Amino acid sequence: MKRDSLSGQIVSFVISALIVLAGVIGFRTLIYKPDVQASAKAEPTKPLVHTEAIRAHEGSLDIAVDGIVAPFREIEVAAEVAGKVVFKDEACNGGRFVTRGTRLLKVDPRDYDLAVRRLENQLEQADANIEELQVEISNTNELIKLAEDQVKLEQNEVARLAGLIQEKIVTDSTLDRAKQVELTARNNLVQLRNQLQLLNTRQRRLQSARELVVTDLEKAKLDLERTEILAAVDGVVIEDLVERDSFVQKGSPVFTIEDTSAVEVKCRLKMEELYWVWRQAGHDFKSLNGDSAGYSIPHIPVTVRYQLADRKGTLYEWQGVLSRFDGIGLDEQTRTVPCRVLVDKPRDVKVINKTNGAANKADRVPASEGGLPALVRGMYVTVTFHVDQPSLLLLIPERAVQPGKAVWLVSDGQLNERRGLDLIELIRIQDVHGDEQAFWLVEASAAQLAAGERVVVPPFGALRDQEAVREEASR
Repeated sequence: MKRDSLSGQIVSFVISALIVLAGVIGFRTLIYKPDVQASAKAEPTKPLVHTEAIRAHEGSLDIAVDGIVAPFREIEVAAEVAGKVVFKDEACNGGRFVTRGTRLLKVDPRDYDLAVRRLENQLEQADANIEELQVEISNTNELIKLAEDQVKLEQNEVARLAGLIQEKIVTDSTLDRAKQVELTARNNLVQLRNQLQLLNTRQRRLQSARELVVTDLEKAKLDLERTEILAAVDGVVIEDLVERDSFVQKGSPVFTIEDTSAVEVKCRLKMEELYWVWRQAGHDFKSLNGDSAGYSIPHIPVTVRYQLADRKGTLYEWQGVLSRFDGIGLDEQTRTVPCRVLVDKPRDVKVINKTNGAANKADRVPASEGGLPALVRGMYVTVTFHVDQPSLLLLIPERAVQPGKAVWLVSDGQLNERRGLDLIELIRIQDVHGDEQAFWLVEASAAQLAAGERVVVPPFGALRDQEAVREEASR
């Protein structure tokens, strides 16, 4: 058939029209879905979240900080007398341990011994002078008694002659001679009494001189004792500065000894941590005023731990107590409070052996069996303060805490966001399998949380407050 003919043109038009109609019908079919399919649309799926339970914290609130061991007392011993060193014990060498009372040094005592002997002779002479004076005083008292008797006799004689002169028995000259004798007796009595007073004054002077000699003798004996320098405490000589046959001046340092009966640990507490220490003791910051109570610190128990770099499975442990502030106020650079921990038994070391992540019972390990001999200066340690819980504390898994100190709670299949938590301390707890898990400590009343509530832990996607979710417990 020819395309130019009429019949050919008609056929071409019909085919084109059918193609266009088929396209329109297909397009309308794709756009418009049946009402039955639209009504049967599926419900959206709730997001799945993993949760863990909030637990109540038992026992004390343990605050761990770093510390460094410092000596309890460091005594610089100086020579108290001048002289030549004639004896030096081997224990006086640096690094040696000495016990209290050990003789370490001796200065030549001959000059001081001579001074003691000279003063002892002076004391004997003073005693002899006082004894001689007492004899004189005793004799003078006897003479005074005789003089008093003589005066009485002469007075009686004058009185008797005065009665006879009225009867013209004796003359006036006889009475005058009797009065003259009486006057001489009275004068002798006055002289004896004056002599006794002078002797008493002399006795006080000699007694004072004797006391001065006694004082000088005590000083000389003390100097003689000071020629021997003894160890004042049990400790370690950390520096010796003189040798035998050297001359030392009074006040010159001879050695330095460190008291090992106790040690102190220097550490620093943040104000937030110190707040919990004060709360345990029942103190209130508002009550701090100018009295001494505002500058003291509660003596709470402390555990000091030390770990060797090449023995990760062994911890050495000592018990101590929070003793005092190291100065007053906050450090300007770190904004922390310097404190001192007292360990009164630095040789009472205990060891904790860890096997497969689990800690065995701590046992005392003596130095002869490989344990550390003592807690000594310079050790970098971990200081753990054991604070009694002032209120209920909760454990929130660390991975549940989101930026902004926020957590997602799941209650009745619905999400609730809790922001601005007051995180106290991050602690690590081992489970029965020996695995460690980190938890944040929070105060239940401040966080408005309760033990048993469940929080969302990763992994999770975008969450919205009050959103309905499906919950799967991780533990």
